Amino acid sequence: MAEISFNLAYLFEQAFGYRSQAFEPEFDQVQGSMAPNRSEQGSLGSPYYSKDGLGREYFMPVTIKYPEGGAEKGTLKKWELPYPVVSITGGKTIVETALTERRGTVKELINNQDYEITIRGFIVGAGNEFPEQEVTTLRTIYEQSTTLSIECPLTDIFLLRPDRSGSDQVVIKQLRLPEVTGIKNVRPYELLLISDEPFNLESIS
Repeated sequence: MAEISFNLAYLFEQAFGYRSQAFEPEFDQVQGSMAPNRSEQGSLGSPYYSKDGLGREYFMPVTIKYPEGGAEKGTLKKWELPYPVVSITGGKTIVETALTERRGTVKELINNQDYEITIRGFIVGAGNEFPEQEVTTLRTIYEQSTTLSIECPLTDIFLLRPDRSGSDQVVIKQLRLPEVTGIKNVRPYELLLISDEPFNLESIS
């Protein structure tokens, strides 16, 4: 059987337009015969490490929890996104008012906007086969018409806060499957999620 080999760092750059150190990590030399102790999970409970389909350990896993059979079913399924690279963007709504005969503007902070979470990665098929089942799972998650739960040490820091009622809920806003040439068993994917904070509405009538 021929050996299948590909460079994820190169494929990431080809698919998303920039090179990520996530697939080319640099490790400091360990002095002595024993590796130093390490934290296995974040302070809010999500694990720092997991293993990919080939049994290799990687840092910062992302797990999506979604309702099986739709929002009304209640049973949650979990899917660990393969080879994820996570970025988070925050924004503020600010009203700027110009003043007559004075430089600058008066800034009025209206609110903090939802966090945008971008997850880029690869779905890798077994052997040299197209990962049809995994792509189908990704489509199923994207098509959910309800909020989903995300588990990741990085997103926990921004979402699991008392002022957000400790909610890890997100909504998938966009799914993208960029093209990749020269290899059939690897499919890049990109998810854009936005945080979803629960609100209690009170009637004033």
